[in-house]
Amino acid sequence: MQKVIEKARIHYSKELPFVLFANPNEDKLQAYFQRNNSLISFKGQDGFVFTSFNKEQSYSIESSNSDFFVENIPHCIEEPFLFEKPELSLEQKNSFEILVKNAVEAIENNQFQKVVVSRKVSMPISIDFEASFLKLLSNYKKAFRYLFYHPKIGMWMGASPEQLLYIENNDINTVALAGTQLYSENIIWETKEKEEQQFVTDFIINQITPFVEEMEISIPYTEKAGNLAHIKTNISAKLIASNSALEIVNVLHPTPAICGLPKEPALDFILANEKYNRKFYSGYLGEWNVVKKNLFVNLRCMEVEKENIHLYVGCGITKDSNSEKEFFETENKLATIAKIIKI
Repeated sequence: MQKVIEKARIHYSKELPFVLFANPNEDKLQAYFQRNNSLISFKGQDGFVFTSFNKEQSYSIESSNSDFFVENIPHCIEEPFLFEKPELSLEQKNSFEILVKNAVEAIENNQFQKVVVSRKVSMPISIDFEASFLKLLSNYKKAFRYLFYHPKIGMWMGASPEQLLYIENNDINTVALAGTQLYSENIIWETKEKEEQQFVTDFIINQITPFVEEMEISIPYTEKAGNLAHIKTNISAKLIASNSALEIVNVLHPTPAICGLPKEPALDFILANEKYNRKFYSGYLGEWNVVKKNLFVNLRCMEVEKENIHLYVGCGITKDSNSEKEFFETENKLATIAKIIKI
């Protein structure tokens, strides 16, 4: 794995694009190293896709313009939590709780059934991105782990628990993931959390139905993601036409899990009320080629600058949401991300 890490260091120093990634439960680190610094729009070409929340930015590190490497990830003992997250900001807490209360009020006024609101937390620190990524690889083996860099976009790193879509030949698999709490052996899900997850499931089923046949839907179950837990439903089907993969991605993204339902009024609320640009947080990313499309939602992520990092977290709001509880849900998610930071 050192060969890939060393090449990433060299590419970064030369301001050349690259992406390192590992699929959930796999011990292989894959990497594309682009040969020039072109910013290439994604239009379905083979390689690695990186798309923003609002879909206005969608880029590809093309396989035809890159060197590809695969190396084994050595077994590492998970390191203890060493980084201390900054003290709780009452100003941030109050601001986010007002956002949640406004969202609940909009739901009570029948603007939408659910909306996902988020916050950005910036820290004036310089991190060791290589060491942090190595910690991420070993600490979140069940997640999609990645490190993406392009000089015209910036550096992003994350460990997503949520698959947007997996297509191999004509077989399609996706998941409905929602609800969050700290993991324990005896989890009890509240009605609000079950309802939120059902919104996501129903949306996905309705959106992909015109493109698929032989659909199968699992019963909801608890999925562990680091020190957190979510409610998850597996959905599988067969594509009716093999060339409809990009259409499915476009109708699915953004899903209720990161936007809301119905999509358009929820999206309008987010853009009007969050007061910051999500950029690539809650966008999608992953492999895309003729045989396989393996895409994940960009959650549990951070944007890395030379002297600052920006952490992004959110939570789903329904009519039963409690503003303070939702704030502390985002704090739990921040702690999950901060666990891998090395300065």
